[in-house]
Amino acid sequence: MHYLVVVSLLWSFSFGIIKYGLPEVDSLFISYTRNLIALAFFVSISLYQLKKFRWNWKLPMIGALQFGLMYIFYIQSYQYLPAYLIATFTITTPIFVAIADKFFFSNRFTYRECIAILLVIVGSYLMRYNVLNLNEYWYGFLLIQCANLFFAVGQIWFKQWNIKNRSTDIIANFSQLFLGATLITFIAYLFFPTPVFELTNNNLFALLFLGLISTGIGFLLWNIGATKVSSDKLAISNNLVIPIAILNSLIIFGETISFGLFLPGLILFYIAYRII
Repeated sequence: MHYLVVVSLLWSFSFGIIKYGLPEVDSLFISYTRNLIALAFFVSISLYQLKKFRWNWKLPMIGALQFGLMYIFYIQSYQYLPAYLIATFTITTPIFVAIADKFFFSNRFTYRECIAILLVIVGSYLMRYNVLNLNEYWYGFLLIQCANLFFAVGQIWFKQWNIKNRSTDIIANFSQLFLGATLITFIAYLFFPTPVFELTNNNLFALLFLGLISTGIGFLLWNIGATKVSSDKLAISNNLVIPIAILNSLIIFGETISFGLFLPGLILFYIAYRII
């Protein structure tokens, strides 16, 4: 559980960095570059620990879903929504995690887990403030839901893979996930032409941080954490980042938030964790 909490704190800064650190940069380029930087980092680890490396075709497939397709839809949504609202719209990820868990493991959640997930979703929704252009609002919402689905399926698929491959070293083989993610995001970037843009020093720093820290280290720790908790705990943990990201949007990036809605939502978060 500690892994998931640490990564949630780390990821909470990514929403604002993408929105305000890369405002003019193409979303597909961001997705591809983040994965490419992470791939380069983990390839060096795989080469260093070559004796522990074991090729497994499922790992690139998992990465293509969890880091690849997820990023394509997720980062595209920044063109339509503020950072805090994008964080809030990840509230449905626990539902997709539950669905994926049943598909892979045929498990059944008890009513306590269902109530906890419901409380988290309601609490996250209460944190929403502001009304945007209706068309952009719903388009951004749909993009985030697609991202949530791919992220959830990737998490559960990795848990299933880990159960069947306990002897395989995760760190030495994690480059395979980013291989799949890099390929799928590169294909998307290649086939969907984008306007010409110029990277500034701030853009380069943001991409380096997102690729190496948020994407590389973040997803490694998250997936390791996912293997150490039950599926219902994993489902709930997917929304840990929301209140933290909203606070960051307020304090660091200057977005407007209604505390009258934020605090009740935070209380529901606490109740949900007490139930589990």
